[in-house]
Amino acid sequence: MLGVIGDVVQDVVVSLLEPPREATDTASEIVTTRGGSAANVAAFAAPRYPTRFIGAVGADLTGQVLLADLAARGVEHRVQVVDGAPTGMIVIMLDERGERTMYPSRGANCLIGPIDPSWLDDLELLHVTGYSFQSGTTAGSVLEAVEAHRARGGLVSLDVSSAGLIAHYGVDAFLDLIERCRPDLLSANEEEGRLLGLFDDGAPGPSSHRFSGCTVLARHGALATRVIRAGQLLATVPVPPVEGVRDLTGAGDAFNAGFLTAYLRDRGDVVAACEAGHALAARVVCSVGANEAP
Repeated sequence: MLGVIGDVVQDVVVSLLEPPREATDTASEIVTTRGGSAANVAAFAAPRYPTRFIGAVGADLTGQVLLADLAARGVEHRVQVVDGAPTGMIVIMLDERGERTMYPSRGANCLIGPIDPSWLDDLELLHVTGYSFQSGTTAGSVLEAVEAHRARGGLVSLDVSSAGLIAHYGVDAFLDLIERCRPDLLSANEEEGRLLGLFDDGAPGPSSHRFSGCTVLARHGALATRVIRAGQLLATVPVPPVEGVRDLTGAGDAFNAGFLTAYLRDRGDVVAACEAGHALAARVVCSVGANEAP
C-alpha cells in the first residue's frame, strides 16, 4: 500500500476572463475542488494502487466534503479532526496561460498531532510533501512518522513542493531536513532543484552528491525529466507534447502519483515510472483544478 501524509484543502480556482479591474467586478469563472498536494497525490494514486491518506481537517462541513471526495476515489483515509481550526483552503488565480497565483490558508493542516502507529501499518512507501514542514505541530509529527516508517523498513518519497517554502525555510536548513528524512525518492521541479543545488539545467548539482542513497527526479515541466542518483545522471525521460492545457494545478502531484504507483507495481523501474507520471500529468493539466480530464 502507498501512504501519503500531509495537507488536504478546499481549492477555489478563479479563472480570469479579462485583466483584473481594481475596485470593481472582473469577469471570471470559479470552480471549487479538492486540493492539497498530499491529498491530490492520494486521489490520483488510489485508482491505480491501494492508497492511504493521513492528515487533518477541521470539525466543519468542508472537511467532511473533502474526505467524502477522497473516499469516492478509492482513498482509504486516516485523519485527525481538529476542533477550533477550519479545514484548509486555497484561492488559486489563473491567468490566460493557466499559470497560478495561490493564496493559502492552511488551517488544520498546521496542527497534525502525533500519528497513531497503526496508521502506518501495511505501508510499503510513505510519500511526504515539503508543505508539511512549514509550521505548527505538523512538522514534528510528520518527521516522527517518517522515522517510524523507516524503522519498519519502509521506503520514503519526498516532494520538495515549493521554491517559496525553501526561501522561507532556508536552503541549508531544508537540505538538513532532507537528510533527516533520508528519502529513497526526491521529487523537485526546476526552480526548487536549482535553489537546493540538486540539479541545474538537468545536470546533477553539488547537493546531489550529499544524498547518495536517494534517487532525484528532476522535473522540468514540458521538458524531459532527468533521473539522478549519487551525482550521476541515470536517465533522461522525454515528456510527450500535450494539447489543450487548461490549468497547471496538480501537475506535479499527478506526476508523483503516476510515478509512485508505477514504481511500486514495476519493482523500481524508474523510466517506466516517469513515463507513467508524465501520462497522468498530461490528463490533469487538461482539466480545471486537480482533476483528471475524462
